[in-house]
Amino acid sequence: MNARYNPSELACALGLFPPTEEQSAVIAAPPGPLVVIAGAGAGKTETMAARVVWLIANGYAEPAQVLGLTFTRKAAGQLLRRVRSRLARLAGVGLGPVGDAVAEPEGAPVISTYHAFAGSLLRDYGLLLPVEPDTRLLSETELWQLAFDVVNGYRGELHTDKTPAAVTSMVLRLWGQLAEHLVDTGQLRDTHVELERLVHGLPAGPYQRERGPSQWLLRLLGTQTERAELVSLLDALDERMRAEKVMDFGMQMASAARLAAGFPQVGEDLRARYRVVLLDEYQDTGHAQRIALSALFGGGVDDGLALTAVGDPIQSIYGWRGPRRPTCPGSPPTFPAPTAHPRPPWNCGPAGAIRRGPCGSPTPYPPRRGGDRWPCTRCALARTPRPARSAAPCCPTWWPSASGSPTNSTPTTGGPGPTA
Repeated sequence: MNARYNPSELACALGLFPPTEEQSAVIAAPPGPLVVIAGAGAGKTETMAARVVWLIANGYAEPAQVLGLTFTRKAAGQLLRRVRSRLARLAGVGLGPVGDAVAEPEGAPVISTYHAFAGSLLRDYGLLLPVEPDTRLLSETELWQLAFDVVNGYRGELHTDKTPAAVTSMVLRLWGQLAEHLVDTGQLRDTHVELERLVHGLPAGPYQRERGPSQWLLRLLGTQTERAELVSLLDALDERMRAEKVMDFGMQMASAARLAAGFPQVGEDLRARYRVVLLDEYQDTGHAQRIALSALFGGGVDDGLALTAVGDPIQSIYGWRGPRRPTCPGSPPTFPAPTAHPRPPWNCGPAGAIRRGPCGSPTPYPPRRGGDRWPCTRCALARTPRPARSAAPCCPTWWPSASGSPTNSTPTTGGPGPTA
């Protein structure tokens, strides 16, 4: 199927600025999986909205066949408003569907958060697990109160000197990690036995005075043994939540992942319903989310599905949730796909490229260290010259000169806090 309109033509018809060459390559990519690595300021939201418009204007999909997923309700609302406004303009110039059809809920694109999407999956298909459709989602406070009640009511043996509140914190922290990595309590129950055998069988280190495990290894073993003792509390909490038909966000996402991976018909239904899928901030998806999305939309089973995963590993903010495999390029990809690297339109031109100066005269872009690898400028504020000197070999160092204009060199002495 040949495209009738290119991205620049659509932007002109909608009264928008034309996209850059890198953005146009993403917008007009043929249907299929696509990974977009875009840094801050590269126009990710605008590019995603323009891609939806391009696919609809060229007849690849209908507005109701568009699914967009992101992390926050604010980001979902911004993307939805931008897509709807573009589609309304598209209908106004006669290049898209009728505006009234797009305005109706059943004819509009679906843009939501990852957790809201997981909740809709469980409502529609949860009985396959089984999970009751009327299961209620707990807030953090409600989950804490429920877990604290389970800990206080526990009558089994527990070797610890911690208070019930501290034990509750440990239970909830471990509960969240198990859900995040799709690990059940049966897998956790005997892990300390193998670790204990390994720790006590290790030879002494070259500088170790005494034979036997070091204090660090003993503390590690104690922590793992303590976790194993929490298995009964975790099972009791799980039984209590199922009896009261409640779940937390971690349990919701883990259940959705098991549903998607265990029942292929769920993915078939969703791929028939949605022909355009946008995954925003994909670098921050956890293991359970990745398993769910891969089972539903990955695997290379539908080459005509316009799946676009957008993210930037350098901007990842959720690594503190626990060790996990990265979800952007650098590991075996969830969605085998070509990768695009759009640059910010206001900076980071390719080395040797020509730009227009304030008076219209051609001005070459300054060469960037490290070649053309990174899609945007990396900046950090250094409070003292020492960290600035450490960062200088990796990126240019800028600070005001005596004349007030910025200079680019490596600081060697103290002075005003430079930025690197």
